[in-house]
Amino acid sequence: MHQVKSIKCTNCAAPLDLLGGGRVESITCAYCNSVLDLNDHYKVLSNFKNVRGRQKLPFKVGMQGKLKGIDYTIIGLISYVDTKYSSSTWTDFLLFSPLYGYAYLTYENGHLIYSKRNRTFPNFTWSELANHSIISVDGRAYKPFDKYDAKVTYVEGELTWIAKRHERTSFIDLIHPPFGISVEKTKSEVEYYLSEYLDSTMVYEAFNMEVQEKPQSFNVLKPFERPFLKSLSYIAYWVLFIVALLALAIYFDGSGTIIKNSSADNKAVQYDKFRINTNRYLVDLELRATTAKELNNFNLQIHKDKKIIFSLTPSSAYVFDSDTNSIQKKLHPWDKGSKKVRVSLNLEELGIYNLSVKPIDPKTKSTLFITIKEASSRLNYLVWFFIISIALWLVYKFYKWRYNLKVEEEKGDFVAHHTQENKGSHTLMIVLSIIFIAIIIAFGD
Repeated sequence: MHQVKSIKCTNCAAPLDLLGGGRVESITCAYCNSVLDLNDHYKVLSNFKNVRGRQKLPFKVGMQGKLKGIDYTIIGLISYVDTKYSSSTWTDFLLFSPLYGYAYLTYENGHLIYSKRNRTFPNFTWSELANHSIISVDGRAYKPFDKYDAKVTYVEGELTWIAKRHERTSFIDLIHPPFGISVEKTKSEVEYYLSEYLDSTMVYEAFNMEVQEKPQSFNVLKPFERPFLKSLSYIAYWVLFIVALLALAIYFDGSGTIIKNSSADNKAVQYDKFRINTNRYLVDLELRATTAKELNNFNLQIHKDKKIIFSLTPSSAYVFDSDTNSIQKKLHPWDKGSKKVRVSLNLEELGIYNLSVKPIDPKTKSTLFITIKEASSRLNYLVWFFIISIALWLVYKFYKWRYNLKVEEEKGDFVAHHTQENKGSHTLMIVLSIIFIAIIIAFGD
């Protein structure tokens, strides 16, 4: 434990405790708001009396808590306001640990961000920062987000420098949620701080407090959090990959081989034979006619060894059990307005099958074209897997896109030129996904 030193305010003689170690340069009296210079016999440098519009803050000087595994004491605070937007205000609480030194806990609209000095930032000048779209620091790629000026509105407790009322500081923020880097420029120096967005409930618990305020509005360092959707999207990604592999396998190994091409007319019953050589996948039976009226003028049956296997008419479709000659399955009849119908059958027995095509009305001139393919597999069942998977993936991407859009809306002029580029890329992603769905559905049909 570090020792606490006490002094008297040279302005009002109030007792003041020094909590912050050897780097503290100033302390602001909690009673009269005078800023005292610790390096010049506690000389009064300025005063923060009658500060209007002070924030209602959840933390106070002297509070103790454990963040990032380190025991800290809040030894001071400094409040800022954006010079352009008076509604944009925040407060930095200065944290001190005798073993680990100084850090900051920033409070802004309920959001809490932890920051420490960064000494590995690339050697860029202030003006050079504006010319980089990505800056790599310690293995993370940070994007420049905003550039702005702020002024000091209120100071309390101890600080490691001397803060003056209305003193200005320039900031450049770089983001890699939940991490960020704040580049701060004063008249005398440029400093770099590595930041990390913290869960507010966890921070309040660390300081043995009840939750004071839930985060309001939007903060760009708050990461996109949709763990359930992210998990579904991750699963959908692999499902899509597996579906693609299956589709390729079926395309090359299950596209089928034509074993019969024939035609029938309205003059007489047409009899044909075809041989099934393999029972891998299905047998596709395709009927085509010039008009729907012609197609509807035929009945069709398939037999094997004088036993009926399949019957198809314009109003019914049945699969029969070859052993009992009873109906095994009823299928949907074809659309009477269609000029083409395709049926997939599971003909497990190899050998010769007999096909009979009978015209319903011999007086109606009509021609029917018949194609039979074996070892044929349809993609319809894969299409539903694909649709569900792509839907889950797109829902996650939509929420992610909306999050990124909020980030873009928060950006300042410093990086505004990236906005249209990112919007365009997200729009392109959605359009390509819709086109991809349409192609797969069409292919499956």
